[in-house]
Amino acid sequence: MTPEWIPRRGLTILLAVCLLALCVGQVGARGPTISDIQPYDTIFVYEEGLNLSQLRDPATGSPITALQKHQDDNPDRGVTRSIPVPDDTDFDLQEFLVRGDYGPYYAFNPTDGETALVFIREPEIFLDVVLANPNHNEPLTGLTVSPNTRVAFRVVCPDVGAFYRADSVSPATIDLILTTPGGAETTRIGEFNFAGLNVSSTRFYTDDPGRPGAVRLGDIGEPGTYSVRAVWRTPAGFDANAPDSDPVTFTVANRVGVDATPTPTPTPTVTMTPAPTTAVPTTPPTTAPTPAETATPAPTATETTAPATTAPTPTATPLPAAAAAAALGLAVLVIGRRR
Repeated sequence: MTPEWIPRRGLTILLAVCLLALCVGQVGARGPTISDIQPYDTIFVYEEGLNLSQLRDPATGSPITALQKHQDDNPDRGVTRSIPVPDDTDFDLQEFLVRGDYGPYYAFNPTDGETALVFIREPEIFLDVVLANPNHNEPLTGLTVSPNTRVAFRVVCPDVGAFYRADSVSPATIDLILTTPGGAETTRIGEFNFAGLNVSSTRFYTDDPGRPGAVRLGDIGEPGTYSVRAVWRTPAGFDANAPDSDPVTFTVANRVGVDATPTPTPTPTVTMTPAPTTAVPTTPPTTAPTPAETATPAPTATETTAPATTAPTPTATPLPAAAAAAALGLAVLVIGRRR
């Protein structure tokens, strides 16, 4: 009996995993329009006019009356939040109904209980300024850069870029707004207009193919500190209520100011000139040679004294004097004998 039960259970689990994979494969693409919500779709606070009728139980067709969230996201535990759905064919998801409690919610009606699962998230957007391609990994936020620098903007929309789409259409758009040092605001940055950028992926750069392109900072305007932020343009609910990105700031430096820094080249000339003339050649010659010269004669004197004692020996000047005296004595004796 055991051998029969185990294979059957294994087959059931395998089928369940395959069905779940098929369901998950549908995540991210609504249809037939962006407002039509299917099971396992992600919906966002501030969305308006959502059609939740596809979340009904197909057998009864009873309208959805609430979206319910459970403790620890476990459907077997108690309900922690219930969002009323007055009309499941035209539903506005307001943030005050969610109050930051994002995650999985179950469609509910009193007749059928919980029928389908959806995910509620917040539309978030993040912005950064980086060097142009191929140096996207070099962020410039808060830095001072030369007017010749070419930059791009990195836009990250982790959930909207992944889930806010119908088939292959991603209708969410954003504007990049530049604030100049004087306080003026514009979507034109350099030679490009950054209005209505389509959020078709979770991350993109403004110099990617099909995007506006890289910006030369010198084309923006006068030197000074600039800031750029990303704001929602569509859908209307995001535009009216969803938070903008944090602004990124950068400073375009005055070219003269930047080039003035390397000009301390004259400083080495000033320092180098006094160094040779001041002390190096003059002082050492007076002190150094004196001991050197006094030290050298010491060995010379010792070497000359040794032969000096032996040299006087041949100076036997007394020998010729004695010989002369002896010769004189002999001469006197000879003369005396002759007499």
